[in-house]
Amino acid sequence: MERSDEHLLELALQGDGACFGELSQRWQNRIFRFICRYTGNAEEAKDLTQDTFAKAYQNLQRLSDTSKFSSWLYTIALNECRMRFRRLKAVTQVHFDDYLQSDRPVSGEPSPERALAGKERAEILRGAFDDLPDEQRAAIVMKEYQGLKFHEIAEILDIPVSTAKSRVYLGLKTLRRLLERRL
Repeated sequence: MERSDEHLLELALQGDGACFGELSQRWQNRIFRFICRYTGNAEEAKDLTQDTFAKAYQNLQRLSDTSKFSSWLYTIALNECRMRFRRLKAVTQVHFDDYLQSDRPVSGEPSPERALAGKERAEILRGAFDDLPDEQRAAIVMKEYQGLKFHEIAEILDIPVSTAKSRVYLGLKTLRRLLERRL
């Protein structure tokens, strides 16, 4: 029988490092996908994922409510991303072409024309997404790509639920406007 996150956390808080390792395994892919979509760089996402779990382990005693572990972990991941980009003074990018291709059913190779058109659309989308304010981009990634609920986004970003909804809807509206300008 699989142990709950809360049970594993209780054991980890009592000093059982193996339980935190089990939690890390359970959450590693979700956090990696979030960071990868946020940064657009798989190598960077690997490093940031490791940093996220290292920071979570170091600060485990600060987690006051074990039922909020996932929100706490996403918050650490988002903060790690923001700190890294502040240090590097880099612009974040999300590489949609990888995700657009991975979501398509495999039905043979597309024609060169279709492949080129798909790359052009992905470039336009990537450029528009890069132009979104950070708060809107983070909220959209959490909602649309991670499938988080508004109350989870609000908890991670430490904002009211209404603000989380506004950031997602405003971000999508802004994204649509940016795309219309580019097309």
